[in-house]
Amino acid sequence: MPSPETARAFYLRLQRLQLLLLASSRRAWAGMGADFDSSWSEVAPGLVTVTAAGQLAAARAATEYVPAVLEETGQPDQPEAQVRPQAFAGRAADGRSLGGLLYGAVVHAKTAAGTGAAPAVALEVGGRWLDTLVQTVTADAARQATQAEIAIRPDMGFLRMVNPPCCGRCAILAGRWYRYDAGFPRHPQCDCSAVPSTQEGWRQLSVSPTELFDRGDVRGLTRRERDRLAAGEDLHKVINESRDMWRARISEQRRQDKEAATAARLGMDLPATAAARDRQARQGLEDLFASTRSRIEALSAMKAQGFTQ
Repeated sequence: MPSPETARAFYLRLQRLQLLLLASSRRAWAGMGADFDSSWSEVAPGLVTVTAAGQLAAARAATEYVPAVLEETGQPDQPEAQVRPQAFAGRAADGRSLGGLLYGAVVHAKTAAGTGAAPAVALEVGGRWLDTLVQTVTADAARQATQAEIAIRPDMGFLRMVNPPCCGRCAILAGRWYRYDAGFPRHPQCDCSAVPSTQEGWRQLSVSPTELFDRGDVRGLTRRERDRLAAGEDLHKVINESRDMWRARISEQRRQDKEAATAARLGMDLPATAAARDRQARQGLEDLFASTRSRIEALSAMKAQGFTQ
């Protein structure tokens, strides 16, 4: 079945937000000079502000999307709390400081310079990393706000919707129903989204990974993977065999991002109050769900941490 019109409109709205944020972040990064740390101290405040604004707009879009798609698909809508979009702005998805995360662009530029790259070339390296990051944090804000909206509704879970064409890793996760507290595996620049659904209603919205492959909507496969699939091997088996390597790469990237956040805290001259706030990284929504034993407990924790009111 085609995805709901509201889901497609939500996806297009997020794309426009990401393009606007990408243009703004590139203008800010263009202010970087050969003295990376000095110029970053001038660039960072504006870049953090514009990125947080993009996250807030994405989260607000999500809070409007969930009730709209439930109405379109004829599903019950009985929220038991109100999601606060601002809770998803100014932080990374795992609760880390946004400023510390953005500083990763400087770390990547310094790494390139350390290998002998000229300052201009090194800044291009950092800029490309920043491009990916700002798109990812915007999508993460939308996804987490969507998942919060799902959590406040009883008996509601979600269907993972891919936006074809998609990679094989996302394709094999499509078409399944997940509980409100299920994790949402994603890679950088992943544009999959969640369609709210009860466990009884998800099948009418589902699309199978095999259907995606048969339509030619699965991209990024190696020649060996394509040959195996053409020979009749199972799509899940073929993709899963390479997934461990992908997970290792993502894990390493996240480790580097955390190191960049630490470097920002240690290397930047932050006011005392700002430094204190940065050390108190709020728990991310996925970590919150993982640490609670029931939906009632999760709702209480979400309110205590400011995700809802």
